[in-house]
Amino acid sequence: MDHLSPVDLDSEAKPLAADGHGQLQRLDQLERLVHERSAELTWVNQRLVAALYERSAAEAQADELRKRDRATGLPNRHALEERLDSAVRMHLERGEPAALVCIGIGRLAEVRDTLGLAAADVVARQVGDRLKVAVRGTDTVARVSDNEFALLLTNLRRGHDAATVARKLFDALEAPLLLGEHELRLAPAVGVAVLPEDATTGDLLLARAAAAMQYAREHGTGLYQFFRPEIAQRSARRLRLEAELTTALERNQLRVLFQPRVRVRDRRVIGAEALLRWEHPERGLLGPDAFLDVAEETGLIVPIGAHVLSLACRHASAWPGDLSVAVNLAPREFRGTSVMALVARALNAGGLAAHRLQIEVNESALPRQSEAAALDVLAQLAEAGVRVVLDNFGAAAASLAALRRVSIDGVKLDGEFLRDAAITQRDGAIVTALASLGKRLGLRVIAAGIESEEQLAFARKAGVTEAQGYLLGRPIEPDAFVAAVTPTPRRRARRR
Repeated sequence: MDHLSPVDLDSEAKPLAADGHGQLQRLDQLERLVHERSAELTWVNQRLVAALYERSAAEAQADELRKRDRATGLPNRHALEERLDSAVRMHLERGEPAALVCIGIGRLAEVRDTLGLAAADVVARQVGDRLKVAVRGTDTVARVSDNEFALLLTNLRRGHDAATVARKLFDALEAPLLLGEHELRLAPAVGVAVLPEDATTGDLLLARAAAAMQYAREHGTGLYQFFRPEIAQRSARRLRLEAELTTALERNQLRVLFQPRVRVRDRRVIGAEALLRWEHPERGLLGPDAFLDVAEETGLIVPIGAHVLSLACRHASAWPGDLSVAVNLAPREFRGTSVMALVARALNAGGLAAHRLQIEVNESALPRQSEAAALDVLAQLAEAGVRVVLDNFGAAAASLAALRRVSIDGVKLDGEFLRDAAITQRDGAIVTALASLGKRLGLRVIAAGIESEEQLAFARKAGVTEAQGYLLGRPIEPDAFVAAVTPTPRRRARRR
């Protein structure tokens, strides 16, 4: 048997020791790596959890913002509808009454169009603040559209207890509101619908409260208006009328008649006013009183106004001599549309000279808070050569500002003053004063609604220069007007 020497033993032991030391180092490195990776995973996990919490919070915040009105911070229509559905189900199950109050602020659109979005937001916030103060903390106050707010009333003993709340809301909003240097009256309209008498679903309750509010706005019913079945019938008629009016535009059922305008001193025809009519397929020829309020409310007045202006310019271009055509622009046409572009298109398409077009603007088209925007439009029309006439002159205070700041060509006196001017001393004095003011400013003074020789004689004596009315000519078809104002050969021979 071979024996290993001590030297041999030592040489064998060194490699073994070296291998064991290396393994320990590798294990130590592996442990450090595992520790580092564990720490990294822990950090990543913590960041992931934090990110998930942040995302959840952001989504919750975004969802809350989606249910809030940006300007007022109040719940918006979406949030109200959610609460309304839940409240309706609960109250129907319990047999308890509830009510929805819808509030329209008529002046908000006016503020937005004349003073800007920021000013409208300030007014909306103040309206929201007043509403919150006027109701209990358990009631929901929401802003459901730009010009409308709503309140969900749940703690009622009976449905018509909502009348007390509606009265408080109306009083709170009726007080003037200060907006910079302007004192603004909000012109609120309040409508109320009651659960379960008026509706048994949230959608219908909101719709019927809104219908009652619209009725209050149009009829000036006073403090507030509760929903009634006849209001629903009326709303259905209005919806049908809106649809029919849209169809009328598409099918060219809207047309114009022309009422002669004469020079007072010799009754010579100097032009005509274009008057809108609707050839309804079932109801016959309708005047503007039958549909113009719906057109204004829905915004259809803008395309209708463009249609009338285009027709008027096209027909007038065929009139002899320098006869002019007068077209009335509605207040809504000064909002969100370019009047100058509209007029330019109509003149170019019809081939009519600008000085032969007379644009008549009712004083209600001039905003009470700031008439600057509307007056700027009138100034641009005047600079382009279009004649500008202020209609219903004397019926509101805006006319004096218009006379002072814009090159108006003429004024048309309010027909109410002229109706009894010849027999009523007060009305006669008003007509004389207004006509005198117009003459001193070098304006044409136009009288509308002349129906008798006495009225015409008084208008002439007062200084009126032009007139129109049934005495001087009824509205007639375009062809009939052309025939009436076109000289015949015999007439020409007499003139020679």
